[in-house]
Amino acid sequence: MSERLHFAHTEHVNWIVYAGPDGITLVDSGYAGQRDLLIASLDEVGCRPEDVTAVLITHGHADHLGGAAWLAADFGTPVHAHPAEVPNVRRDIVEQAGPGNVLPNVWRPAVAAWSAAIMPLLRGGARLGVPGVTPLPLEGEHVAVPGRPRALSVTGHTSGHTAYDFEAEDVLVAGDALVTRHRTSPISGPQLLPSIFHHDRDEARRSLDVLRASSARVLLPGHGEAWFGPVDAAVDAARANGAAW
Repeated sequence: MSERLHFAHTEHVNWIVYAGPDGITLVDSGYAGQRDLLIASLDEVGCRPEDVTAVLITHGHADHLGGAAWLAADFGTPVHAHPAEVPNVRRDIVEQAGPGNVLPNVWRPAVAAWSAAIMPLLRGGARLGVPGVTPLPLEGEHVAVPGRPRALSVTGHTSGHTAYDFEAEDVLVAGDALVTRHRTSPISGPQLLPSIFHHDRDEARRSLDVLRASSARVLLPGHGEAWFGPVDAAVDAARANGAAW
């Protein structure tokens, strides 16, 4: 994506590795069952798990927390999230779709197949959290970790969902505020996730406009392929596409 930012794109979820002279920052970390892929992605940029300086979490869902929980437990890696997201990352609360949300929707195309595909990845269960997560170490709007991204509060998907704008790299890491593909959605391109995945669907739609604060030319979503072009255009497309259901 840039000389220092690397996009780990997998079938189910994505994460980002910043590797610069100031250190290594991991943004999100996949499912617990994707540890081998996480290690491989770090190896691709010439580092080991113990080299990671910090992990930034966009939001506290199981598909973004798995590697962070392991890094924190085994290597003492600092894990940070927006203050409003810390309880979700710790699993003091759970703002995440569970069986009660998914089962009524298994009749929808691809939902049953998606549910079956992710079950082996949920090692330790969907409630796996990071007890030692701390609030973002902010210096103004910027996070004091390698890469110094600007934090953008894009609530709705969860209460403290945060996007990270790596301004020096011209790259916006959007998390699940805006995605370009999901296995439960027939839509291709910028879109909102289906409604069951949002804590507050209406707020998630309103928060799309917060992303317009970024002048990045590359947007990296939590699910789907990278978007190349102005962030405004991605937001406009997501508003037009909405959510599949």
